[in-house]
Amino acid sequence: MIKRINVLKGIGRFSALNPTRGTEGDFSSLNVIYASNACGKSTLCDVFRSLDTGNPAYVIGRKRLGADAQPEIVISLEGGQATRFQNAQWHERDHCPPIHVYDDRFVAENVFIGHHISVDQRRNLYGLVIGDQAIASKQAVDTAEQQLSNATTAFNAAHSDLTRLIPTGYTIDSFRNLASVDDVDTKIAEATSEYRTAEQTKTKADAIRARRPLAALPIAEVPETLDKVLSSTLDTASLAAEAKIRDHLAATSQGLPISWVKQGFDAQSSTACPHCGQDMQGLDILDAYRSFFSGELQAQEQLRESTKSAVQGAFGEAAQNQIRQTLTSHKTEQDWWKDAAGFEFALPEIDDIETIIALLQAAHQAIDSALARKQANPGSEAPLTAEESAAVTSWNEKAAALKAYNEALSTINGGLQNRQANAGVIDLSPLQQRLTGLNAAKKRHEQVTVDAYAAYDVATSQKTTAQQEKQRANEALREQSNQLFERYGARINEFLTLFGADFRIVSDGVTFRGGPSGQLAIELRGERISATPESASDPSQVSLANTLSGGDRSALALAFFLAKVEMASDAGRSIVVFDDPYHNQDRSRRQCTIERIHHLAGIANQCFVFSHDLEFARAVERRPGTQAKTFVLNPLIDPATLEAQPFPPLPSQAYLKNYHLLHNYSENPADHLQHLKEVADTLRIILEEYLRLKFPKAWADNDWLGDMIRKIREAQTGTSLSHCQPLVEELAHINTYSQRFHHGGTGEVADEPEARELKTYVDRTLKVIHAGGNI
Repeated sequence: MIKRINVLKGIGRFSALNPTRGTEGDFSSLNVIYASNACGKSTLCDVFRSLDTGNPAYVIGRKRLGADAQPEIVISLEGGQATRFQNAQWHERDHCPPIHVYDDRFVAENVFIGHHISVDQRRNLYGLVIGDQAIASKQAVDTAEQQLSNATTAFNAAHSDLTRLIPTGYTIDSFRNLASVDDVDTKIAEATSEYRTAEQTKTKADAIRARRPLAALPIAEVPETLDKVLSSTLDTASLAAEAKIRDHLAATSQGLPISWVKQGFDAQSSTACPHCGQDMQGLDILDAYRSFFSGELQAQEQLRESTKSAVQGAFGEAAQNQIRQTLTSHKTEQDWWKDAAGFEFALPEIDDIETIIALLQAAHQAIDSALARKQANPGSEAPLTAEESAAVTSWNEKAAALKAYNEALSTINGGLQNRQANAGVIDLSPLQQRLTGLNAAKKRHEQVTVDAYAAYDVATSQKTTAQQEKQRANEALREQSNQLFERYGARINEFLTLFGADFRIVSDGVTFRGGPSGQLAIELRGERISATPESASDPSQVSLANTLSGGDRSALALAFFLAKVEMASDAGRSIVVFDDPYHNQDRSRRQCTIERIHHLAGIANQCFVFSHDLEFARAVERRPGTQAKTFVLNPLIDPATLEAQPFPPLPSQAYLKNYHLLHNYSENPADHLQHLKEVADTLRIILEEYLRLKFPKAWADNDWLGDMIRKIREAQTGTSLSHCQPLVEELAHINTYSQRFHHGGTGEVADEPEARELKTYVDRTLKVIHAGGNI
């Protein structure tokens, strides 16, 4: 048994929940707990469910919003033991007896009381019925299922290992039957060579014919004018003229180049300077111009520049790149013909590209260096140095080798042209079939394939045996499960008869497709009611959506729970929790519900009944022969309290009617839009009724709510009315609001209530009434 809830913090609406001190606050075997709606009953049910299952999610999901502290629970058990919930998990719950909880969550997860029956509900129903009564059969099924799972895993692995070895076009059986071939490797090599050549010739015929011949290498040659440029000289007069011009430019023209003077000299038509206009007649500089610009030096410079340009074209970066690209293209073509066309040829032996480029660069640098010396000293010869001459000689030797390379390319191009001319249509099918068959035959008789077939055969046999064992176990469990479902359905029908229901449960047995699930259906007046989502969504179809009333669904849900607990093997030591079992029930079924609760309480070890209906709670408590302990749950103070105390007396029928009116309006304002004035009038009336019931000696017969508020405000400390003073301001606000809707209440025409504002004051009125439970 659960003795008491010692600690409950940070869960749902509870910052903390305090029980009555001392042993008076301990729970008994039958406990009836009265609490209004939205006061924490469902929170406590989830705490009990979490304790039973050990699943902390039910508590974690109820963590108090806005609270920093984590949920904490300490529950005392019979015999001095305790279990606690800390750090998001339960501790020492092994001694807790099994707990069966009837609430909205049980109904939603296990019972088809909605518009259709879901797959999850069918599966939950199976687990709910089968319980421990078929544990041996279920374990046999689980064992067979695990063995089949293991066998299937082994089979899948063996199948995968084998199929990876099977060539395309073969099945496991056709590949198994291939015969061995003698000297298979030699025959495969011959067939492969023959097929590859034919395939490449066929598939690349157009590409082969489109290939261009190998391009010849560009070979740089030293210009014939180089020796003439480097060996030319100038007479003394030309050199003197040049020196005079340069000195003149340095002194008068801030270092302008001779080319600038040359442009002016060529353009002059008189003895005047073409740039400054000064007459040069008789000046030495004019003679120097004429000697320099019309002499041998200009011819030498022109020849040197043209030679330099020719050297740049033959030896420069562009020529180097062309050699590199040409040699690279030769290698590319060689690879293409081998890989794509199946034709191999050897390129002539030659140094690597970078060596050739290095020789070309060295020769280029040597010639450029000599030309630069000549330009700096045009009057003297500038022969190649020994190092420069060696670089040029090395290149000339390499150029001869390159010419031989180009000559060898002609023979290669001839062979390629012959291949292009002979590229035609070839039938590859026979060659391909032969090669495929040889490779498959070799693969079939390799040891890895032989081993794979052996493992596959063993796994197939084991899987077949496991499937047969599972089928036998399932049949045994199905037979036993069907018997249990028949008993379960029969017991539910007994309860439905007691509840006066005009429908019955029909068992369709158990199915194991997609996991075991229970098949119970509704039969109304001898006709099976469709439980499919499709029927539920079509209002023209007879379905659960339009045949069972809300009271019928509640009765069915309760019948499921009662049958489930009664048939449980642990019923005698279990704890049963009911959360508003009379909720949505027809009044005609109230007494039967109370009888069933007490019957189950006599079977179980302990029972808790939560109810927001005070009349129902009192009826459960006062049933003859009952020794129940009563508690009142009050969450409107902080911390909340769970007090062991007698239930308050029942209100008058008028009060009860008014309370239901306000409660229903709070829940569904849209249903009362035609009666807003009636609801507004009820605010003052119900508060007056409540205060008269609570303090019948405190009022005069003609006291109205305003008089009551005044008397509460003026009450002396320690008197009964003084306990109401924390509510007096809220009572005054509600009274002021309600006066707007009474003719003559303020001397003006009464207002019409606004629905949204009215709901706010209805909720505030109900809150005052609920808070009054502490008075």
